[in-house]
Amino acid sequence: MIGLSLEGLTVGITASRRALELAHLINNFGGTPYISPTVGIETSMDASKEAADFIKKLVEEKLDYVVFMTGPGVYSLMSAAKKLELERDLVEALKQVIVVARSLKPKIALAHYGIKTDVVPEENTADGIIELLKKSNMQGKKIGVLWHGSYFPVLKNEMSAAGAEVFEFSTYSYSLDLKESGAKILEEMGFKSVYPEQAKVINLIEAINNGLIHAITFTSPPSARDLFKIAEDHKIKEPLLVSLNNNVIVVAIGPSTKKALEENKVQVDVMPEMYKMGPMVKALTNYLSQSYIPKRIGKPR
Repeated sequence: MIGLSLEGLTVGITASRRALELAHLINNFGGTPYISPTVGIETSMDASKEAADFIKKLVEEKLDYVVFMTGPGVYSLMSAAKKLELERDLVEALKQVIVVARSLKPKIALAHYGIKTDVVPEENTADGIIELLKKSNMQGKKIGVLWHGSYFPVLKNEMSAAGAEVFEFSTYSYSLDLKESGAKILEEMGFKSVYPEQAKVINLIEAINNGLIHAITFTSPPSARDLFKIAEDHKIKEPLLVSLNNNVIVVAIGPSTKKALEENKVQVDVMPEMYKMGPMVKALTNYLSQSYIPKRIGKPR
């Protein structure tokens, strides 16, 4: 395979959000996309007392930092604040603190509401945020954290150990379905999502094991974890791991996703330097342009 091309290859897509956009990129490089989302989101923000308490804390208490881990979380938080008639107060409060966005996605979502992000860590992970905040004196600081659908206690534990008071909340959770509330959030963000279905994921696993998928992309840790959970539930995880490690080019969009795959004993072959979909697809084509690829692509054992 020479040059920047995916000609003749079928590329699995496990994302729900922006799946169609990723499929378009793969088509542009001559590949055939195989869309089978493994993860969706759901939210209960409309009826959540916990959400109201978190919003009021952001508005009423003078926090030093507020950390936003995800774009959809920003939109769902603002939607809840609007229902509570606190959106304007929340925006003004966030203009008075140091705003940390885990990556460009929450930064862009915050900008939609006129909120300036002060800093984005070089490493777009919870560990990257810890390293960033530890550069300042955390003693006595108040820090609010709006999580994505996966929660890792290490952030609160590290900040608390450094003397900070940490307030946390998550506006949504990951699920094997894309519920109406979650779909609405993604639509507000301008994403046309593809709904995950467990039967389609099983079909994807079978296609992988039968040598019909040549490369597979993962754009979030949950997209990887849920694939393996479904495989384990149906007692097909071991052959899936064999196929991924021997016959399929595994592509992770960034360090957190790479870590989730490695935790499931899957070797990651491709990860872009810039953690975005375009660079991810280009990194895949660059990998394919090598004269030697250490995998029997598409050949089942």
